Amino acid sequence: MIDDSLLSQLKGIGMSEYEAKVYVILSALRVASAREIHEQTKIPRGRIYETLAWLAQKGFIVSSGTSPVRYSPVDVIETFERLRRESATSLEGLYQRMKALETETPEPLMLGYELRTEWTRDNQIRMMLRRAKSEIILLCDDEAFLTAYGSDIARAAQRVDVYLVIGRKELSRSAPIQCYAGGSDIASSLFRHEAGENIGLSMKLLLMADRRESLSVMEENGRLTGIFVCPDIYASYLSRKIVQEIRPVERSRRGA
Repeated sequence: MIDDSLLSQLKGIGMSEYEAKVYVILSALRVASAREIHEQTKIPRGRIYETLAWLAQKGFIVSSGTSPVRYSPVDVIETFERLRRESATSLEGLYQRMKALETETPEPLMLGYELRTEWTRDNQIRMMLRRAKSEIILLCDDEAFLTAYGSDIARAAQRVDVYLVIGRKELSRSAPIQCYAGGSDIASSLFRHEAGENIGLSMKLLLMADRRESLSVMEENGRLTGIFVCPDIYASYLSRKIVQEIRPVERSRRGA
């Protein structure tokens, strides 16, 4: 009886079901004719010869004699040493081609991803706060977000510069670190739009990390949507403008 797991492993190196069966049987018998292999494997007689021809072409078996021709496997050590060398050479060639393709293909200017679920938004926000290497700018107009990510923001502030910009002064009571207020441009453009600007969206959070990637959470008709952009070609400019405009806020005490 042929070991199914052995057949699976041989198919894993490119053999078909018939080729794997013939090779296993021939390796066990050591020498056999096409008829004998047919009787052992129950492979249709018309497929035996093409299967044997493929195995011979690939260097797994050799033939000898006439009337009938008999087949035997090539030494297994020699065969698999050759396969190992060919595999290593093939993988190296594939690696070099893929590396060249990656180098020749320019990085897209911007890649944006919509984060539709709370789980994806939450995980991406926490990952950005953890992986930032130099600077985080966080604009927030929602107390729930400040409460949910307070400990993550505080930990990030121990490693990198964190500018927490709030949309309303009373939010400073929930801020885990020193917070800032923006000027009129930030207030009218990001937190509250001017009269006549029928945008239909309100921003709850805007997070920019290392002036390279951004994540915004917006609300429309009670539904939250997140947009993650990396690389964000506008993040560097916007980050500089925000840092120039903001001013520290004296933190309000709860109940004040």
